[in-house]
Amino acid sequence: MSSKYFAATLALLAASIPAVASALPESHLLRIDPRGGVNESSPVLTTLLEIGEFKTVSDALSECSNIRSEDAYNDCVGNAMEKPGALWTAFKFPEGAAKLAVRVDSVDQPATFVSKAAWKDVQKDPGMGTAWLVALDASNGMGARYGDAREVAFEFLKSMAPNDLMRVVIFDDRAQAYTADSKWQSFANRAAVKTVLDNTTSAAPSSSSGKPLFDIVKNVIKSGFNDLGNTGSTLTIPIHQSFVLLSNGAGRNDAITGSAAAEQLKQYANKGRFPEENTASPKTPLPIVSVLFPNPKGGLMNGTYATNDALFMQSLANPEIGGYFSVVRGGQGAARGSSVVKAIRNRFNNMWIVKWRLSCLSPTVEQSFTLGFTSKTPVIKPDGTFKEVPIGVDPSQWPLDIDVAATKAEADKKPLHPGGTFKVYGNFCWGSAKERAEAFFVPAGTRPDPNQNKGDIDAAKKAMQNLVAQNMRGAAVEANATFVELQVPDDEKVLEGTGDNLISRVVLFDNRANRASGTDEKTVLTLRAEKKPLPVLIIALIGGGVVVIGLLLAVLLKGGGGNNKRRGGGGGGGGNAPQPVVAGGGYGGPPGPPAGGGYGAPPGGYGAPPGGGYPPPGGGYGGPQQYGASVGAAWQAKEVGLAPGAFPRNAGVRPPHAAS
Repeated sequence: MSSKYFAATLALLAASIPAVASALPESHLLRIDPRGGVNESSPVLTTLLEIGEFKTVSDALSECSNIRSEDAYNDCVGNAMEKPGALWTAFKFPEGAAKLAVRVDSVDQPATFVSKAAWKDVQKDPGMGTAWLVALDASNGMGARYGDAREVAFEFLKSMAPNDLMRVVIFDDRAQAYTADSKWQSFANRAAVKTVLDNTTSAAPSSSSGKPLFDIVKNVIKSGFNDLGNTGSTLTIPIHQSFVLLSNGAGRNDAITGSAAAEQLKQYANKGRFPEENTASPKTPLPIVSVLFPNPKGGLMNGTYATNDALFMQSLANPEIGGYFSVVRGGQGAARGSSVVKAIRNRFNNMWIVKWRLSCLSPTVEQSFTLGFTSKTPVIKPDGTFKEVPIGVDPSQWPLDIDVAATKAEADKKPLHPGGTFKVYGNFCWGSAKERAEAFFVPAGTRPDPNQNKGDIDAAKKAMQNLVAQNMRGAAVEANATFVELQVPDDEKVLEGTGDNLISRVVLFDNRANRASGTDEKTVLTLRAEKKPLPVLIIALIGGGVVVIGLLLAVLLKGGGGNNKRRGGGGGGGGNAPQPVVAGGGYGGPPGPPAGGGYGAPPGGYGAPPGGGYPPPGGGYGGPQQYGASVGAAWQAKEVGLAPGAFPRNAGVRPPHAAS
């Protein structure tokens, strides 16, 4: 390439470089991920974000604007971009000042900060990785530069982290066909990606005189990320993603491929919807890493084409959300590739994983979030780009925000019992509309189906209908934003276990938002319970009855003693004198002959015979047998209608309560 054309290229690049100016730090939401909360039945939302003072690619390349040598300029670009802080200055996440809010019924509902962690510290956690889509240009115009680009692709492959995914697509000058495609592969199966690179060692033959690079790149992004997580895939989709383009930027005979079109692609990536027209897909902003492999002098890199190619590749990068741009000249593939990957990894390491407790969620698929800050030093620009976009969750699957510890503590003090009430504490979105809250009890002896799809609405409705039919539903008695008091069905089936180990398993349900607490064995609300106590009225009646019976017995016993005293007032040795025991009947047997004894004390008293003592001659108090005989005789006399005194006067038996 002539120095004249190269100078023209540098002039155009320099013209696009504004003066470096200090800017306010900005916050950028890169992903809002609800999967952890749904899986754990806890309303904790995971966000991936970054805070920094951002620079454009042109800002970073300002130091290279006066260089005229092609090789020196390319080296300057690569070196400048690899400097720490070349594209941004990182800021720590200020949890005390950060505020995340979701729009629900025209009101911003705040989330509560839970935790933060730097990206570099969570790489071993499930889902904490990057899905790398690497597009490698193997068109005939790449020539020997394909080998350098391939070396850079290998460097990205070697940098894979345990939770990363990677897909390498090798394309030529055809818009709708790939030379090779590894499909999405996990870290454990990264050898499949290496095989694709190993098997494609050179650029492809030319298929036409042109190369619609803009259309090729957009199709790779659209199809590549649209395929991520297709039905039947067993891969866990990481929370982060990135697109890497390794190309000479040459879109020959293609009027669209230029800096203006690259800006469109960048905005497409920033919006994070693939395909763009699918408004039901989650918003996942996409950093673009654009690495230019300029052809050597005398090749296709010449004149106006060279300028157009460089501007196209440079304009693709979106450093405001993690994008990157660099130039790799001939022979530098492995060395420069390692530095490029390191610079990108360092940038990503300064992202933040921040978790929030989100009690409320809009009942629609589209959600609107705002990330803002109350701190004034420094002032951080908020991010309101997540407006009316899906985040990848059915809102009915978002669990209710229950304070399990407080609820269990309440149940430990006041165990649930059939026919009673109980309280559940938490942060609820129904306010004082208590009719929205319901409790469903898991009948004793039943277990949830582990294979049940949580999103199966029909199955959920049938389950609720079944519980209602079994009288396992409890309505709300009182409710506000922090607690709800609910009825317990008056049915023993709400109790599971025995003795002191009785429990009740409960699912709390918001019938307007169609949201519920945990429903599986691990997350279902399990509370201490007890048998239904006896009603207070019955206890009072039983207690009163015992008292009445006791009083009656006392009166009867007392009354019997009084009669004895009255009868003993007429002589015969006094009312308290022991009575002789007559030989005769045994315990419970028939009375003895009249001369031998009976219970026929005369009106004269209940005393001993004249001259008698205790025990009487010929006998004594023989205990129960003699007493049984006397009682038997008395009852017999009564039953047959004998008059008092029908038996001889002093043939009575000493009652057992008399003093001995």
